[in-house]
Amino acid sequence: MKKLRTFDIYTIPLIFVSLAAVILRSVALIFSFDTASASMHFTDKTAITIGNILVVVSVIGFLTYLVFGEKRDNLITKNDAPSSYIPVGAVSIALLFMAANNANIIITLFRNGGQHTSLYPHHIVGIFSAILAVLSALSFFITIFADKSGNVSKAAFALCTVLFLALYTVQIYFNKEVHPTNSPNRLIDQMAYLSAAIFFLFEARIPIGRAKWKAHTSFGFIATLLCFYSSIPALVLYVVRDGYVVSESIFESILTLSLAVLILSKVLETKNLTTDTECETAKQITLIASLREEEMEGLKQARVEENNNQKEENDTSDTSNYTFDIPIIETPMEFNPDDPNFDPHRDN
Repeated sequence: MKKLRTFDIYTIPLIFVSLAAVILRSVALIFSFDTASASMHFTDKTAITIGNILVVVSVIGFLTYLVFGEKRDNLITKNDAPSSYIPVGAVSIALLFMAANNANIIITLFRNGGQHTSLYPHHIVGIFSAILAVLSALSFFITIFADKSGNVSKAAFALCTVLFLALYTVQIYFNKEVHPTNSPNRLIDQMAYLSAAIFFLFEARIPIGRAKWKAHTSFGFIATLLCFYSSIPALVLYVVRDGYVVSESIFESILTLSLAVLILSKVLETKNLTTDTECETAKQITLIASLREEEMEGLKQARVEENNNQKEENDTSDTSNYTFDIPIIETPMEFNPDDPNFDPHRDN
């Protein structure tokens, strides 16, 4: 079965479905969301229900890339793409504001003369998420200045982003001061941050050479969709309803939108990545060089054998020019007294 390329499947149909879902939630928040009630539900659930269904359809469509997507395991990654500078900077600044906001909440609790110094679970989680937010902002700066491959420290800092997103999801869950337990808006925010955490988990595999591009692209689209679905309607409501915040804070909505833009830029960047043909060429050059070396070694050995054979032939031809005259050795005459020529006084 022929593997389909990423953008052959998703570019046109699912992006339009996702866009329709974002518009429907924005409409639902503007016209049907009960801002006066503490329940934070919708008076008319038609638009939000259709929007949620479209989101589920899109998520299922993006997940099919894990099966039908094109296998591209030897892509050359880049860390100097100018298109990523602005999203990286926006996310870094938003993370720092998130950390400052969490720190400000804790400091405010202790400045109230001991009247409200009780730390709830989301306050405790907020302290750790503030620390991880600063480390995550640092990791995004490292993304720009550090090498893309073989950098274990960069992968470690990328895991800080994963931990922050997961921990902030826990913070949203325990914070009942903003959202009631069964608030649908809180569930959407949690899904957005969990999907972003999964994406950055696959992003952290890239610097150590363990990239899984199909999962990276699949969860990248899912995280982009859910982050846009969470942030854009919340920001629209904030503008239309005179600063009404439907998320934990306005800083959260800005961070979610920045994450969506950053993740989308990283996913789209994979379209322009090339196959690692340089490495394949280097392998071929190394193979040819080794074969040439073996050939030269064989020629050298053959030359040595030829010289030895030539030397033996020269030695043989030199010995053929020599004559060995063996002198005739005269033996003494045998004693024969009957011989008439025998002279006993002659020196035999």
